[in-house]
Order: sequence, then structure tokens, then C-alpha cells
Amino acid sequence: MAKSVRYRGCYSWLILGVGLVSAQAAQSAAPCIVPLKLVNVNAGSGKSPEYKLGIHVGLGGGAPQLYEFDTGGPGFWAAYTPTPPKKKGQWWGNYETVQTDALSIAYTSGNEYTANLVDTVVALYKPEGSGFAKQCESAAPVGVAQITAFADKKKPKKVKAWYKALATGKPPLFGHFYGDFGAALFPIMTADNAAGVYSVLPQVPEAGLTNGFIVHVGPLGKSKPTLQIGITEDDISDFTTWIGSAELRMNLTCESAGGAPENPSATCMPYPNFPISNMPTYSEQIVNADLAWLVSNHDYKSPQYHTQSFQNIGLTLDTGAPATTIWQNDTLAIDPLFLRKPKGSGPYTGNFKSGVQFKINTDNDAGFDFTFKTGQTITVNEVAANVRKSDGGPTWSGYMNTGLMFYTHYDVMFDLEHGVVGFRPVKN
Repeated sequence: MAKSVRYRGCYSWLILGVGLVSAQAAQSAAPCIVPLKLVNVNAGSGKSPEYKLGIHVGLGGGAPQLYEFDTGGPGFWAAYTPTPPKKKGQWWGNYETVQTDALSIAYTSGNEYTANLVDTVVALYKPEGSGFAKQCESAAPVGVAQITAFADKKKPKKVKAWYKALATGKPPLFGHFYGDFGAALFPIMTADNAAGVYSVLPQVPEAGLTNGFIVHVGPLGKSKPTLQIGITEDDISDFTTWIGSAELRMNLTCESAGGAPENPSATCMPYPNFPISNMPTYSEQIVNADLAWLVSNHDYKSPQYHTQSFQNIGLTLDTGAPATTIWQNDTLAIDPLFLRKPKGSGPYTGNFKSGVQFKINTDNDAGFDFTFKTGQTITVNEVAANVRKSDGGPTWSGYMNTGLMFYTHYDVMFDLEHGVVGFRPVKN
């Protein structure tokens, strides 16, 4: 494989203004449609199903592998070993190293990566017969985090399993994936802040279309999930939360906010725009909404209803989180009477009781209103209340991660060009 170390700016003139090349119609204004794979990472374990999405990606002309598709994760983090077993072969093709061991990230799951920042051509595939068909690829190399070290401070067995999987030619992440194809709209910067690893998707716009992407999952039992890169005028009119003044504006962020919403200012400078497309960055908590929940004591002679509501709460629309979770702080604290087995002394943690009426809505003209009843099935109706710990992951709280569950009810459009999010009810 070809590899060399060099400074990113040496060839920036080569990639200015280029975008995604469709394998089907490079010159037409047609979006790139990529199938996603719904994976139960607990299959065969005897545990309850836990679903994640996968996407087939090739690096630098190498053979495509399955990566976790994660709208809550910043940047594309891809596993690497210089000595894969012969039966597996090297799945990395050509790449160029920008900085060695310059990137690091910690996830809520406990996974931690150290990585080189490299530039490589990224291609997206669909399974076809016994092989794969390329759907589209970047017209120039884009930044990817090439994982050089894996850690989990609380679960050393996971670390051993990671390296064993790489040595034996198996996917090291959850036993199914070769890394995290992050689609959050802010980067992880290098240690010297000279560069960063960004989501691939906004860097590969389809010519003639609005820069952005649409994620479709649908009901778990009959899901045929897809990723659409490039947004058409028909798409925009089809997402009713994006008509006229009825806009759900994306939250901006800045470097010191670490993915939390914060308007750029003199004390909190914005992240550099996306390479190639020059699109602005946005927060992990992509939009705000009002939250409310209600429970009855079921005494119909003298019913008592208990309610709690919060306004303007950030939402992380995260395909990478199987669980729907409210990350509490002092101002977003859940009354323990709504929880099955509350723990702690406040904020209390635990799952919501079954049958609680849960509501997510916006108070603008968009009129978004999503109501469901809570239960105890992950990715279907389970909602957890949690608090941050000193585990190396994100430290900010006071928001809701909707998890994959939200995508089983709504298609989500991330329109970077206009800075808005659109929701479209899933057709069952």
C-alpha cells in the first residue's frame, strides 16, 4: 500500500470544490442511495436484542468492510493493523498519513480510540450477489481516523478481545464492525488543533443537490434502512417540518464546547468548516425540543395524574445508541415517581415505568409532536434516566439522546446547506 507522511495543506488545491462521484450517474443531479444493515449485536448471546446500523465502506480502493453507522459520533474511526492474517488480507488500500497518533476519542460505551489522521478515498457499497457494488465514492481523499490503539478502562477483557479479533481477521467492534462511521456534524481535532477528523458525508456533496443526507430506518420488524446523500427539492417539500418558516434550526457549536450546543464567540471559537464543501459545523445536540411525561395512578374513582415538563432541551438524534436516554443535570432532573427502581439521591437513575405517556414536541410553526408510551424494550419504548460519570466520555449533560428508537418512527433529514433538520413520519 502507498503511504507517506506530509502536511495537509500541500495538496489542498487538488481537492477544492470536488465532491461525491456517483457510480451510476456521475454527471446527473441524483442522490446516492446506500443500503444500511440492521444488526442485532446480541444475537446468539441469550440477551435481549440490541440493534445497531452498519454501512459497507472501502478505504483507498481496499475491500469494503462493515462499519457502525453512527449519527451521534464525530468523524470516521476505522480499525487498522499492519499485519492482518493472510486469510483476511489488508482491507486498507492507499492512504497518506497527516499526523501520527494525533487523535483520540472516548464514547459513552467506554470504548476509547487513539488514531492517526490519514487521508484516503472513501467509497460506499451495497451488497450484490456474492460481492459488492460501489454506489459512490469521494472524488478526492478525505480525513479518516486510522485506529492505532483501543482501550476500555473498566473492561480490560474488551481490549484483549479487540486485538484478538484483528489478529484473527474478525471485526473488532461488537463482533460485527471495523470501526465507527460517525455522522455527527462536528469534528474531533488533533492534539495541536491543526486539523481534525470530520464526518465524511458533508464532504462529499452530490453536484446539483442540497448538501446533506437523509436516514431511513423504519419499524424494526420489517426495516430496510438506507442512507441518502444529497437532498432534492422533492425531499425538502416532503419533510413537513421544513416548510416556509416552520424550521427546526440546527444548533451551532464551537471548539471549547466539545459537541455541546454553544454559539461561537470570542471565548468559544467555531470549529473550522468542513473540508471540501466548506459547510459549517453543528452541535451533537442538533435541535431543541420540549419534553413532557405523564402517569396516572389508575384510580378511576379519584384519578391522580403526575406530570413533569421541560422546555428547550437539546436532542441528540443518535443511530449509534440502542437506548433512549435522558442525561440529567440539576435543571433536567426526573422525579423518581416516574422511574421503576430509582437509584441514587438525585438526580435519580433508572428506567421509566411502563405506560408513562412521553411527549417530544416543538413550539414553533413546524408543529412537531411525537408521543409514545414507555415500556421495557430497548430501541422500542424503553427510556432511561442517567447521569454522567467520570469515565472519560462526554462531561456535559442536560439533554436527551433519542437513540435508534426515534428513527423507527421518523426519517431524518440533515440539511447542512440551510442549517435545518427535517422529520418525516415513517410509512409502516
